[in-house]
Parts: sequence; C-alpha cells; structure tokens
Amino acid sequence: MRKMKKIATFIMAAVLTVSLVGCSSNGNKTSSDSKGNASEQATGDNESSTGRVLKGKTVGFSQTDSMSSWRTTETDSIKAAVEEAGGKFIVKDSGGDIATQETDIRDLVAAGVDYLVVAPLENNGLQGALKEAMDNEIPVILVDRAIDGEVGTHFTTAIMSDFVWEGEQCAKALMEALPDGGNVVIINGGYDSSTSTDRQEGFVNALDTSKYNIVAEQNGEWLMDKAQSVMENIIQAQGGENIDAVFAVTDDMIQGAKTAIEAAGFEPGKDILTLGIDGTRAAFEDIVSGKQLASCTCSPYFGPVVVDTITKLINGETVPENITNEDVLYTKDNVNVELGY
Repeated sequence: MRKMKKIATFIMAAVLTVSLVGCSSNGNKTSSDSKGNASEQATGDNESSTGRVLKGKTVGFSQTDSMSSWRTTETDSIKAAVEEAGGKFIVKDSGGDIATQETDIRDLVAAGVDYLVVAPLENNGLQGALKEAMDNEIPVILVDRAIDGEVGTHFTTAIMSDFVWEGEQCAKALMEALPDGGNVVIINGGYDSSTSTDRQEGFVNALDTSKYNIVAEQNGEWLMDKAQSVMENIIQAQGGENIDAVFAVTDDMIQGAKTAIEAAGFEPGKDILTLGIDGTRAAFEDIVSGKQLASCTCSPYFGPVVVDTITKLINGETVPENITNEDVLYTKDNVNVELGY
C-alpha cells in the first residue's frame, strides 16, 4: 500500500479550517466556504483577482455514487466552488459500477471538458479512460481515492486523506479505551479500493497483536444496511458476548453495525465499543451519547482545494503529485457535533 506523505502548507491548513467550519450544514455553508477560498486563493489576471478564474471553463466530475451523505456533500462542495469561480460544472454518477464510471469519463472527455475531477470507484479499471483524458491535454485531478497508475500518464495530481493514518488513530483510541485487549470485528468496504484497504492496514498494523484478536472481517460494501446484515451474521456466529469492539472503515457502516448490536440485545459503547471514519454528524452525536468511541474525520469538502489546484494549473504553476488533506480524531474529549456533516 502506498502511504501518502503529508504536505503541511498554508493552503491546506486553510482548507482544513474551512472544512471543519463548513461541516455544520450541507447547504449554505458549502457555498460560502467555496466562495471564500476561491476569492482568497485566486491570483493572476483580472478574472482571477475577482474569484472568476474558471470563467469560460468547464469542469467535469466523475462521481462513484450518491449513496451516502459523504458523497453528496463532496459533489455539492465541488459544484459550489467551481460555479462560484465562474466555471461550468458537469457531473456523472456511476452508481457504484466501475464500467459505468469508465464510460462516464470517456463521455466527459468527448464533451470537451477543460478539467476532469475523478473520485475513482476502484484502484483498477479506469486507467485507459484517464490516459485518454491526459492524451487530450485535459488535466486529471483525482479526489479521495488513489488508483494504480502513474502521475503524468493517468493523472495530474491526487488529493486525498492519509487513509493509513486514519486507521492508526482509531487503533490508538481503541487501545487506550481497552488497554487489556479484546476481540475485534472489522467491517471494510471491499478490497478494490485504497480507501478501504489502507484504513484497514493502518488499523490492524497499529494494534498490539498480543492483546487484540481480529475474530471476524467482512465486506460491508460501504452501505449501512449491508453492514447491519454483516454484523448480524457475525454476532450469530461469534456470540455478541465474545465481541469487544467493532471497527468499520466508514461511520455509515458503524451506524448499520450499531443497529445490529442493539437488535441482538447488546449496548453499543458499553458491551461492544464502536469506531469509524468520516466524521458524520450521526457519529459525533453517538460519541456524545457514548454509543461510539471515536471517529476520525475524512473531509468531503474538496471544492476549495480543487479550484485552488486548477487555478495553479491555469497560472502555469507546478502542483504536487499528492496533496494530503489533514484530518482529526474525535472522541468524547474533543467532539463537537456541529462539525459533523
């Protein structure tokens, strides 16, 4: 697994601050945040100085699906930032199908977009379409997930969180809360996504294997209801009394697992500890109530940094191969529900 080296820059710190402040609302906050960042970071000619750097430009976005609040918030954030900067925004939603996403990307290339933003569904399957975009001199900006590809050939830059670090933070929170060790269940999002595999790798490798046993590992397919079904099966097979903690690679899947835990007569946060990633409002509310131990953020507010990156490309500046969003681990000691999206 490739680990992303953190790039601690003023711009990224500003994006993080905007992300956290904007998380209290999925609507107006996103628009105002995108406006603020586009105006402050744009430089160059008159259009840039007035925050209209994308006037006359079209940005295409290939989204994996719209089946979670994280995904819809991500799409809304990019749309708001692009339009605030004067650009036209076109989005294609693959509905969770890699073949459809490949077609979507080719359609956006054929439509003549000036910039292509892609949230890859899987590590493999999109390389040909992405190379086609690059061959047509359309810069490709990957967001939130990596691919097995080469910078300059398949993409221009990749903007995402450090998924391994996120998993590590959840493991540290678990070991602090359960110092004597215990039996742990993992619910992942599958094995074809760097988001899922890196988060699980970070979590597992950070655990003290002499104290913590992974007693079950299942694919929740990123979905709340699927994670609920998976957890029901695990409880039936293992016995809820033999499970001390559940880690899922998203907060949505922890919500599903929590429902299964409660339905089986156990109390989340007391009988079985739960940990997830993304920083949803529902997760933060459960942290406050004691039903969830911790949540590590993974900001969906990519709009400002995407527009900033495009602005740099327009101005002829070099952008890094990898841009890492900074995230925060929240527990009962520092959680603020208003920061959840």
